[in-house]
Amino acid sequence: MLAKVPGGNEVTRRMLVAFFLLTFAISWSSFLAGRHWVPEAYETPLIIVGAFGPMLAAMLVLAGTHGAAGLKSWLKELFVPTGHWLMIAAGFLLVPFVMATMHFLLYRSLGGRADFAGAYPLWSFPIAMALTALLTGGNEEPGWRGFAAPAFSAHVHPLLAALILGVIHSAWHLPIMDSYGTDFLTYTFNVVGLTVILNWFWFRSRGCVIPVMLVHAGTNVIGRYVPTPDDVLEGAGTFMVLRGVVYWVLALAIIIATRGRLGFEPSVESGQV
Repeated sequence: MLAKVPGGNEVTRRMLVAFFLLTFAISWSSFLAGRHWVPEAYETPLIIVGAFGPMLAAMLVLAGTHGAAGLKSWLKELFVPTGHWLMIAAGFLLVPFVMATMHFLLYRSLGGRADFAGAYPLWSFPIAMALTALLTGGNEEPGWRGFAAPAFSAHVHPLLAALILGVIHSAWHLPIMDSYGTDFLTYTFNVVGLTVILNWFWFRSRGCVIPVMLVHAGTNVIGRYVPTPDDVLEGAGTFMVLRGVVYWVLALAIIIATRGRLGFEPSVESGQV
């Protein structure tokens, strides 16, 4: 099957491997520099730069293989919102709050207390979403979903592609794992489930990455607005474990509903959108 990404650019297996190698080289060098090699004042800017690694890697691969025209067509299709407003609205509000509600109900069922005194004010939600989508989470998506997901899903089964991509995405975070307050296996449990959801949302968005950027941003910030402060799992990492359960409930529903295809349609991913 011919693998293509938005803009109609063909992606070979060699290009996909180059993308992953460049992603890790760009991001890890920046993450490690921020954590260990520069003064503390430069840490956050370097972490932000590292978060652009997947997008920069995709741009370099496309520019090197398809030239400026191929890169321009990819960027144009990724970021033009026309015709995608419903998915953008779902990514901005519906999906993050559905996830947060499921998480909160599971937390309460296990004896967690409701305490919204520490919740961030709702007026700040659009600001947090915009910053996170552009700088600290959503900005990864042009690479992970806009390049790797469609190319990978054309070369192997879409579900297998999502599972492998989730593990790769988890490993990508290793230099900054101490920021997440959990172990790598628990984090991978989260990210693989979320990857199934994000891949499905990407394929439903038909070539526009903005809705997926918003979903990714929403998963990063929504816990500030629907807090779950109690440790109800006796040190097992309540937030990460419960959020992972929510992701996998949704992921399994998507897998069943799509028969494991996650909405992947070769004709769509070949630029016929």
